Amino acid sequence: MIRGKVLGGSSSLNHMTWNRASNDYWDNFGRLVDDPGWSWSGVERYYDKVQRLVFPPDEHDDSKEVIPSAHGRGPVQISTTGFHTNIDQRVLNSTRDGSRYSFNPDSNAGDMVGIAWLQSSITSRGERSSASTAYLHSSVLHRKNLDVVVNARAVKLSSSQNNANRSDGSRKIRIDTVEITNTPDSPRRKITAAKEIILSSGAFNTPHLLLLSGIGSQADLANPSLNIPVLVNSPGVGKHLADHPLLPNYWLVADNNTFDDVTRYPDVEERWIKEWQKERKGIMVMPHAGNTLGFFRHPEGFRGGEDPSSGKRSGNTEMIYLNGWAEFGQPVPRTGNYLTILTSVVSVTSLGQVTLRSSNPFDPPVINPNIFSTPYDIDSMVQVMKDAEDLLNFNATDSPWKDYIISKLNPFTTDAERADYARNNSVSISHGSGTVRMGSQHDHEAPVDSSLRVKGVKGLRVVDASVFPKIPECHPQAVVYVIAEKAADLIKEDHKE
Repeated sequence: MIRGKVLGGSSSLNHMTWNRASNDYWDNFGRLVDDPGWSWSGVERYYDKVQRLVFPPDEHDDSKEVIPSAHGRGPVQISTTGFHTNIDQRVLNSTRDGSRYSFNPDSNAGDMVGIAWLQSSITSRGERSSASTAYLHSSVLHRKNLDVVVNARAVKLSSSQNNANRSDGSRKIRIDTVEITNTPDSPRRKITAAKEIILSSGAFNTPHLLLLSGIGSQADLANPSLNIPVLVNSPGVGKHLADHPLLPNYWLVADNNTFDDVTRYPDVEERWIKEWQKERKGIMVMPHAGNTLGFFRHPEGFRGGEDPSSGKRSGNTEMIYLNGWAEFGQPVPRTGNYLTILTSVVSVTSLGQVTLRSSNPFDPPVINPNIFSTPYDIDSMVQVMKDAEDLLNFNATDSPWKDYIISKLNPFTTDAERADYARNNSVSISHGSGTVRMGSQHDHEAPVDSSLRVKGVKGLRVVDASVFPKIPECHPQAVVYVIAEKAADLIKEDHKE
């Protein structure tokens, strides 16, 4: 599973897709944690504080691709594509007013449902805009109160107090020490916090570090194979792992202007890279996830069961449209040109977990995404696969795809065939979240409260995707930024002098 061990974290290596989630998602977030400060009205100002819309790298007029008033004035730069492809207009011409395939003028304006131009964290110079480039500029890096320790791994949290190995429920332990090292054989260095420790290690490493430190399920930690002293019995640590499954669907097309040759031939790729290095233009400024995407509600009569989404402004499923063969375990064929539609289930119900492999911090945790473990999720993937076929409808005389698509690869005749293909070819989209989820004080399965503080201890807070009470029905990058900006205010308020 991919993790961002680099300045900027996963924002420095993700696909840069920018979705802030629907208003319904945020309002449901507030209800789940019993704190209206996490509803959309409570976090909207943080979204405005995070990002700003900039001109695309090719400087084309994007006024019909976004709603400028839905964006703020923050440091993270957001743009639509700087390199259009032959499928973009075909995708938009496939939208049908009043249907499930309607056009959405801006998927970051509160309602995510419909087909929209994809927005990405790409600067007007065709470069990635990450947490590192947006926030850690030179004046910040030169601050006297900031030290960045590289080539180091946090391996344990502990307390310098004499009650470090005891928590009887009447007294909270103060976690004030982080142990770091570089290799299993290197000496450990202890760093003590004067006020508090903030974990931002992500949905896999944050629960891993908490468990190694004795914060987790007492029954699991007391296992003789681990024998880790329990500081806090917090059974929800590592549980509730949610992720979005992603599935490539392929069509053979009658078009030589796809990016398949870029994938096939290193010299073609090198030529485009040189153009980007010189001009900051060309195919290399195109969003990694394509130029258009769509979020969709299930049709009436969907057999998969009750709708688990946050509301009607959130999708159940997603499609991403790519002008070529997207390699997800299946290398591009030696010949031919292709269209890929990536389908995903975004209102997932399958939940996995992160557990310890051993008490050695250098042994990776056991990550079980548990994808497609519920009938709803596999039925949803089958539905969106059929939706993709229906959207293209390339045999119809009025289809924008007529004479463009030659044939579908893996043409299915039954839902059972689709489900089998989905189970065998879906991958994680790397949206893991919820493993140290936020909840109310009365939610004993939630390890973190609505101020992001780890329950049962003092001086420890979590600020990353692991705290999501529910996985967003979208790409979660912007949601993490919003949580981080709100966390900054919560932290300052707690330490106001």
